Amino acid sequence: MLKNIFYAILLGIGMAACLSQNDTSGDDETSNAAIEETIADQPEQPVTPSAEQLQIAPGRVGFISVGEAIEPMRQNIPAAFGITDTTLQQEGMESTAYIIRPNGQNKGFIVEQECAPDCKVWRLNVQSEAFTTAKGIRVGSNYSQLQQTHPVSTVTLADGGLVAVAAEGGLSFVLDATQVPANQRARLTPETVPANTLVKAILVY
Repeated sequence: MLKNIFYAILLGIGMAACLSQNDTSGDDETSNAAIEETIADQPEQPVTPSAEQLQIAPGRVGFISVGEAIEPMRQNIPAAFGITDTTLQQEGMESTAYIIRPNGQNKGFIVEQECAPDCKVWRLNVQSEAFTTAKGIRVGSNYSQLQQTHPVSTVTLADGGLVAVAAEGGLSFVLDATQVPANQRARLTPETVPANTLVKAILVY
């Protein structure tokens, strides 16, 4: 009789331990599920461009180089940037181009292409002040700063504005010449452009 009671007690203890283990296991699963749900609910942090990805140099803006094939370029945009197709008017004809912007920004740079027959990067048109040359010139810099760092060899009317061509080659700076009377713009030289004229775009070729 005592022996049967002893076995019954052991059996009860064993069953209680199993139930306790099952309850704990269920709590762990619920806890893990809650953690996973919390992680899933958190928004992904935006990727920030590196300084190298925002640098302007002759023949290159960040990770895009003049002369490279368009299709591989489109497939290899870094995570910190987005790409959008657009259409430009060139010599009276429509041409496909691509706008590349840092995440969360309205402006970036335009990739212009030429196809003969394969499409390659022809020119890069920087519209955003986020990009800068190694010497610190960006959209929004003034002409005095430009002349001190990238001496200008020629000033001409082109690309819908007044363009200052850097003597080093590979870079041109579109100037906001609205403060200069229209009938005087064609007569401007690198020495007579007003010092406070602002850079409104940078052309890379």
